[in-house]
Amino acid sequence: MTLLKVALRNVVRNKWRSAISAVAILVGVGVVVFVQGFTNGFLKNVVEDAVLAKVGAIQVHRKGYLDAEKDQLKLDMPDDPAIVAKLSAIPGVTAVTRRIAFEGMIGNGSVSSVFMATAIDPRTEYAVCPKRRESVAAGSSPLDEKSENGALLGAQLVEAMEAKPGATLTMLSASQGGASNALDVTVRGFLPSRFIIESKRMATVGLPFAQELLRMNGRVTEYVIQVEDLERADEVAERVRAAMGEDYEVHGWRQLSPMVRDLLIRLRIVLVSVAVILFLLVVSGIVNTMLMNVYERVREIGTMLAIGTRQRQVVSLFLIEALTLGLVGATLGAAIGWGVVAWMGKTGLTMRPPGGDPNHYFPSVEPSFVAGAVGLAVLGTLVAALYPAWKASRMRPVDALRAI
Repeated sequence: MTLLKVALRNVVRNKWRSAISAVAILVGVGVVVFVQGFTNGFLKNVVEDAVLAKVGAIQVHRKGYLDAEKDQLKLDMPDDPAIVAKLSAIPGVTAVTRRIAFEGMIGNGSVSSVFMATAIDPRTEYAVCPKRRESVAAGSSPLDEKSENGALLGAQLVEAMEAKPGATLTMLSASQGGASNALDVTVRGFLPSRFIIESKRMATVGLPFAQELLRMNGRVTEYVIQVEDLERADEVAERVRAAMGEDYEVHGWRQLSPMVRDLLIRLRIVLVSVAVILFLLVVSGIVNTMLMNVYERVREIGTMLAIGTRQRQVVSLFLIEALTLGLVGATLGAAIGWGVVAWMGKTGLTMRPPGGDPNHYFPSVEPSFVAGAVGLAVLGTLVAALYPAWKASRMRPVDALRAI
């Protein structure tokens, strides 16, 4: 208790030096918490935009479907309610829909362009990919059951066709047998451009329209599954794989969206790098501050050693001072960082990527991360104070008292 009182007195006595150390810790912890919150919000937006608006948690195809050298339309499956019921009965599955992925040419009579389309069934699609319903450009409407010949077009197709909502275009594509077929389609609206790397030649059409265009009545190219927990999608995929057998291949969203998976890994690396840099800056600041503290208190330390204070008590004194600064600075920094993240999580943060539409992020941070940041900062402060504390305890009382 005596050491604690002396340590607290020293912290309060040297207000400016203590404030500088505490602020350094505060800024370091606050920035780490904020960066983590922003990263979580960004990653959640990216995953939801890829999984809940496009890909789906799990996809089921015929074996070899993802082989780029094969004709994917020929690796089709029956559009069978029995398969939907079988998949829906698997534990962890919450919804199932069917799709056809195809490509072709679209034109307005004078200009044509290549497109890559996804055919969906609006009756079941939005239960699997709920964000697809809102993933449309401003002023556009999502496809519904009445959109028999409706289509949503990407930005580049819109520019090439000079299309407006309600315009009639012609879609041309090769059927399973290789023969070409063409049908008129009505522009229902436009697809947003979330990221510059996103293809702007995408189109979304109704499943019955695609089945007629491709002469694939009663057939689809994939079943798409929504799960209770996206983080456990791979576990559900194993159950689906066992239920469907060897003639089918099952992939989770991480395998279907390698760019998203790689982005998650890279952002985690960036976050760790930022945390390490800030940690080193804080540690170096604490070392310098505590060394200054030792040199300024030479007479005090010498007197303590001369009257019988043991070396371990001197070490403990400096460590208690560092612990106090670390706790105060880290706690305040975590509180401020958490408060800013919570505020932004409610109001949202809007950013517009180059060549894309605005994205809305809602930062969030886990309490466990905040507690870990505080603990790591305190531990770093103690580690930084070890050398100055050891140096103080190794002073010779005679040499120290000469400064009196």
